[in-house]
Amino acid sequence: MPVCDGCGLEVGEAHIRQRIERLELATRFRPIHIQVLFVDSAPPLRLEDFFYRPAKDRSFRSVGSRMYFDEIMKCLGPPSSRELKEESALADFQRRGYFLVHAVECPVENDEDLEESLRRHVPGVVRRVQSSYKPKSILLLSQPTYHLVEPLQSAGWDGRLILDNGEPFVDPFLGDPQNQAEFGTALGDRLLRALPSS
Repeated sequence: MPVCDGCGLEVGEAHIRQRIERLELATRFRPIHIQVLFVDSAPPLRLEDFFYRPAKDRSFRSVGSRMYFDEIMKCLGPPSSRELKEESALADFQRRGYFLVHAVECPVENDEDLEESLRRHVPGVVRRVQSSYKPKSILLLSQPTYHLVEPLQSAGWDGRLILDNGEPFVDPFLGDPQNQAEFGTALGDRLLRALPSS
């Protein structure tokens, strides 16, 4: 079986095909110059829920992935219309110089494996940031990306890390519509306030 260069595991053909598709989708919306690099832990298990796979019919996305997409898109400011068009929202995200990547480039089944996998990938993430992405700022999303804070600071990114009180941005109710509505401060609103003024 082939070894995936994204996660380092022996995998089947379907895994490799989905990785290539995710890379192609993300590359389509990659800015030439990255102003803010959003780093999350790992992509979702379902390809339909991948951030850079615009859905014409949003019902194909899970509730959690729709909320995640919408919250991150709040970084662009208030939506101009009630109905979010994902393709144009992603184009705006790109024009702003924003780019979302994952520390572990392939989906991970459970939280315990994700923590371990992310820790193994830390040196590679720092290298990708330094040599490929070269952003002006880095914003960390989700609790597991906490493992990147100190290595990025040590690599000279301390003044350009965008954190939420010293930690990655996390919304504990993301994916839970009932509690999200009651949470008050949405993730996207906190991100928007934290981003450098353009």
